[in-house]
Amino acid sequence: PAAGGARAQTRVSFHFSYEQVQFGESVRVVGNHPSLGAWVPEKGLVLTTSKDLFPSWVSAEPVLIDSQTVVEYKYVVVSDDGQLRKWEEFTGNRTFLASGAAVTVEDDEGRYRQFSVTGAVDDDDDFFQPWEDDTAVKSWPSCAPETRKLVLEHKLAMVQDLEEPVRIDANDTIFMVALQLPLKLKRNPLGGWTIEERAPTDGRNFAWLPLLQEFKKKAGVRVVCVGWPGVHVDNNYKEMAEIERLLAKHDCIPVFLPRNDFQTYVNFCTSFLWPTFHDVMLFFQSTKPMPFNEHGWAAYQHVNNLYANAVVPHTHESDIIWIHDYHLMMTPTFISRKLVKANIGFYLHTPFPSSDSFKSLPIREELLSGMMCADQLGFQFFAYARNFLISVKRTLGLDPTFKAGGFFGLEYNGRHIMMKVAHFVYPFADTQGVVLSDSVARKAQEIKKLFEGKKVFVSMDRCDNLSGLIPKFRAFRKFLDTHSDYRGKAVLVQYTFETASGYDSTSTLLGALREQADALLQVDEATSQLKIVPKGNGPCDIYLCTEKVGRDDRLAVFRAADVLIDTSAKAGLNLMPFEYITAHHDDTTKHGVVIVSEFSGCSRVLLGSIRVNPWNMKEVVDACDRAIKMGEGERKTLHDRNLQYVSESSPYEWFKDFLLDLRRARKKEGIRIESIGFGAKIRHVCIAQNFQKLNHDAVLSAYRNAKTRVLFLDNEGTLAADTRHMYRERPSGKGDVSELKSHGTAPAESVLDCLRTLCQDTRNTVVILSGRDRTMLETWFGGVPKIGLAAERGFYYKMPMTGDQWRCMKSDPDRTWESYAYKIMRPFERRTQGSFIESKGSALVWQYRDADQHFGSWQAKELSSHLKELLFGFDVEVLNGKGYVEVKLRGINKGVAVDKVLQKVQQMFGEVDFVLCVGDDRSDEDMFEAMNIWGEPPPDEASTDNTSSQLSTTDGESDGHSDGDRAASNLLAVSDPGRQRRSSAEGMLGGSLRNMQGLANLSGLSGGLSGSFSRGDLRRLNSGNVPGGSAPEDYGGGATSSRRFFTCTVGRKPSAAKFYLDDVDEVTDLLNTLKAQQDKQVKDLPPSYHTWSGGDMKKGHRVGSMPALSSLAFGPPRRAS
Repeated sequence: PAAGGARAQTRVSFHFSYEQVQFGESVRVVGNHPSLGAWVPEKGLVLTTSKDLFPSWVSAEPVLIDSQTVVEYKYVVVSDDGQLRKWEEFTGNRTFLASGAAVTVEDDEGRYRQFSVTGAVDDDDDFFQPWEDDTAVKSWPSCAPETRKLVLEHKLAMVQDLEEPVRIDANDTIFMVALQLPLKLKRNPLGGWTIEERAPTDGRNFAWLPLLQEFKKKAGVRVVCVGWPGVHVDNNYKEMAEIERLLAKHDCIPVFLPRNDFQTYVNFCTSFLWPTFHDVMLFFQSTKPMPFNEHGWAAYQHVNNLYANAVVPHTHESDIIWIHDYHLMMTPTFISRKLVKANIGFYLHTPFPSSDSFKSLPIREELLSGMMCADQLGFQFFAYARNFLISVKRTLGLDPTFKAGGFFGLEYNGRHIMMKVAHFVYPFADTQGVVLSDSVARKAQEIKKLFEGKKVFVSMDRCDNLSGLIPKFRAFRKFLDTHSDYRGKAVLVQYTFETASGYDSTSTLLGALREQADALLQVDEATSQLKIVPKGNGPCDIYLCTEKVGRDDRLAVFRAADVLIDTSAKAGLNLMPFEYITAHHDDTTKHGVVIVSEFSGCSRVLLGSIRVNPWNMKEVVDACDRAIKMGEGERKTLHDRNLQYVSESSPYEWFKDFLLDLRRARKKEGIRIESIGFGAKIRHVCIAQNFQKLNHDAVLSAYRNAKTRVLFLDNEGTLAADTRHMYRERPSGKGDVSELKSHGTAPAESVLDCLRTLCQDTRNTVVILSGRDRTMLETWFGGVPKIGLAAERGFYYKMPMTGDQWRCMKSDPDRTWESYAYKIMRPFERRTQGSFIESKGSALVWQYRDADQHFGSWQAKELSSHLKELLFGFDVEVLNGKGYVEVKLRGINKGVAVDKVLQKVQQMFGEVDFVLCVGDDRSDEDMFEAMNIWGEPPPDEASTDNTSSQLSTTDGESDGHSDGDRAASNLLAVSDPGRQRRSSAEGMLGGSLRNMQGLANLSGLSGGLSGSFSRGDLRRLNSGNVPGGSAPEDYGGGATSSRRFFTCTVGRKPSAAKFYLDDVDEVTDLLNTLKAQQDKQVKDLPPSYHTWSGGDMKKGHRVGSMPALSSLAFGPPRRAS
C-alpha cells in the first residue's frame, strides 16, 4: 500500500496510429476509467498529432490510474467541437493493466517511439541494426518546430515519470533502529530515572536528536527511535516498565539487553566486525590466532533478534523501518520473518570491506542474507557500494541492475533491492550560529594566546591504530627536521578520544602517544582553561590532549588552527574536516587549509583539500610545507571550494531523500513473499499470488477426468538429479567442434517404470524435452514404448503418432555456423581461466561460471560483439546470459516444441483437456510461457498483457543464484533485428510497457514466447480446436472450462510456471501417484476393453471401448465419448 493508505498510481500514456480522419476531426481515448471519460466520448482523453507525426496520435500528458487496475478502452474520432463521429473498428474492447510507475500503451506499432529516436517513421523492420551504437547522438531531421517541441515535452514527461511519485505524511511512522537511543538516561537522587535530551558521548550512537526534531517539525511525521537505553536493569520488570513509560513520552522504544550477552555482543562487534569492515584482519596479525568466536556470533544474532522483537509489535507493513550500522546487520532478517512486506532500509556508516577481506569471513553468506532482506541499502560512498557489489557477485553470482533516473540495485529472488550512495551531511546551518557565539570566540582566543606566533596544525581522531596517530607524529617530526626553519614556529595539536569501536589495545596506543608527545594539554580545574603541561625542558612541537571535549571546544580549537591534518589509514566518513571548514566559514583573515588522507571518505568530496597517502612520509612532509607556504589567493580558492560543498546541503535533505527512496523501494502489491532456507541464511523469494505448491490430489482428479492428456517432462533436475556442474569437458588441441561432449544423468529405473505405465494409456502423450542429443535420449528412454522425445530443446524430435523416425524442426538446416562460432570461442576459452565450450546440438555455449566473474563478464561482452558481427547472415541468435554466451539456431526452444506437439495432438485427437508440464531451469521457462499462452482466455476476455520472452534456452545449473537471471536474460539478435518491435494485433501492450513491468514474466503473470511463432499463430487453428478457458489458479481451472493445464517448476523460485514442487523426489512421487491411478484403471476395466485398441489412431480415434453410434459420423474426426 502507498503511504498514508492511498494506492500507488501509474502514469499512463497512449500512442495510436490512425489515418482515416477528415479536416477538423481528432482522436480521443475513452474507457471505463474516469480519466478516460467513463465511456463518454466528449470527456475522453485528447490525443494530438502534427504533420511530421501523422498518422501517430499521442497523449500530451499522462493520466493517473491506480496501480494493478485493469482498464478497458477504445479510440474514437470526434469533431472539432468534441461530438462523436465514429468508434474505431475493433472487435470488443482493448485492455491494459496499470502497473509500475509508468506505462505507455503502444497501439501504433512503435511508430512514435521510432520517430522520437530517429526523427522519421520507417515501416522497414530492418531499420534498426543490432550493432548500431545506441549511444550515438543523432541529429534532428527537418521537422516543424511544434512537432519537435511536442516530442521533446513528451520525452521529458516520460523521464520525469520514471521517479514514482511517493510521499510521506502524518499517517506514516518512521522507526529509527540504532544500537543506542539518542537520549541519555540517568538515575535521580530519589532512585528513579530521568532523561536528558542530549546524546550520550560513548561513541555507540549518532547525534540524531536535533535532526529528528527538525524532521518531525517540517514533515509532520512521527519518528520513533528504537535502541538500547544505555543502562542495564537485569530483569527488573518494575524498572523496565518505568523506563518504557518515561521513554514513550519521547517516542522511544527501549531494547533491554541481558548484561552478559550485551558484553559478548559488543566485544564481537568491536574486536571482529569493526576491524574486518575496515580491512584489518587481526587473525593474521597475531602469533597466537584465536578461532572464530562462535559464542560471539550467537550473541550477535540473539541481540539482533531482540531488536526485531522490540520493533515488530509497534509496526505495520506500511511503516518505514530504517536500521543503522554494522551492529544490526541481521535485524532485517528477523523483522522480515515476522513482517514479510515490511519496508526496511539499512544504512552502513562504516566502509564495506574489500571482497577479499569479506570473502574470508566464516559468516559471509549470513551477513549478506541479512543485509539483502532490506528493500534499500545505503552506503556513504560508491567505493564502499562497489566493494559490496563485488562481494555479492563473487559470493552469490549477482550482477547490479541500473534503471533510468539514476537508480541501481540488485535483482535477488524476484525482489529488487535498491542501493543508495549518500553520506551523512554535516549540519552546517546549525553550526554556523555556534561558531559565532561568544563562548567559541572566547575559547578560540585563549588557544591563540597559548600558541601565539606559531602555525598550528590541528588533528582530532579516534584513539585507534587506524587513525594513523603514530605515523602522523613521525611525519611531523620529519617535517621539522627537513624544514628546520619551521622549528619553534609550527606545532601539532593532537586531540584524541576513545570510542566503543576499535581495538582492545587502546590503552597501549594511548601510552605510546603520551611518550612521543612533547607536552600535554589539560583543562585547569580552577580556571576551566587549557594549560600546557610540558614533559621536559626541551622545545615543544607536539601537544596531546586526551580529555573529552564538547562541540564548543572543538570549534574553538579548529577556529584557532591554521591547518587541519588527517592521516587516517582507514576511515568511513570523518566529519572533522567538515567541522573545521565550518569553523572558518566567515574567517576572511586566514582561510584554513585541509590535509586529508586519501583513505578517508571525506577526501572523495572535499576537492579543495590536499590529499596525501599517509604511508608515504615524504608526501605528508611536502603537504605540510605546501600548507604553510600557500599564498592567500590559493588558500581562499581551496577553502571556498570546500565551503561550497559543505554548505550546499543539510542533514534534513539527506534524511528525507533516503526515506523517499526507501518508500519508493517498498515491496510491490500483487506478489507473495516466501522464506526459503534455515537459520541466518534464510532468504525471501517474491512470487505471484497464484504461485503455489502443486497438489497431487488436484492433479490426480484432473488426470482421472481427462480424455486427452499431454505430459511434458524435462529430464535433468526434474526426472533425474542434476549433476551437470560436476562435469566439464574441454576440447582437444585439434580444435574440432565435433569433439565436444556433454554429460548427463539418466533417470532411475523406478521413473522409467512410471513412464512405461503412463505411455500404455492411449489417452496419454508423454514427451521428454531435453537439451541433450538424440543418442543420449535414445540410450536413456529407448526402452519406453510410445514415448515422445525432443532432443536439443526440440530441434530433433520423434512422436508416437508420427512414427519412430527422428525429424528435424527445420528442413535442411545450415550447420556451418557451428565451426565459425567454435573458432571464435576457442581463443576466449584458452585465455579465460575456468571457462569451457559446451555443445548442445542446436546451440554452442561458452561457459564461464567457474571463471572469475568480473573477468568472465568482460570477456563475454567482447565475445558477444565478435559473434554478432561475424555470424551476421546466419539464422542464429546470440544470447549473453549469466555465466555463459550462447549461439543457437533462431526459433529453437522448448516452447516452440511444446506448441508443435499440442497442435499435432489437437489436430489428431481433438481438444487437449489435461497438460502437465514440469521443468527446472531457464530453458523450461519457454515451455511454461508457451503453456501460459495456450491457457490464456480469448482476446476479448484477456485482462493482462502478453510480454514477449527473452529467456535463454541454455540448460544452466539449477542453483539459487540464477533465479533473478531467469526472467531477464539479454537476448542479442544477429539477424531480423526488428522482431522484438513487433506488436500484437489484438491490442496487447508492448514496447515501453514491457520495460516497466519488472515482474511481468514471473509466476505466470504474463504469457509470451521467444520463438518462431507469435500469439497470433496460436489462433490460426480452426475455431473448434482453439483452446478456451484459462490455466487454473486455484486447481479448479476456469468456471466454464474443463481443461486443466499444470505448469510446474522444480524448486521455489521466480518462474513463469503456476506451481512448484520442491525437488526431484517430489516429481517422482507425483509420477508414482499417476502410475497408481493408471494401474487401478487397468485393473478395473472389463476383459473386452482392449478389443478395439488395434485402431487406436485410426481416423483420429483414441478408443478405450467400443464407440457409441453417436460417435460414428462422417466428416471431421471426433473423439469417442
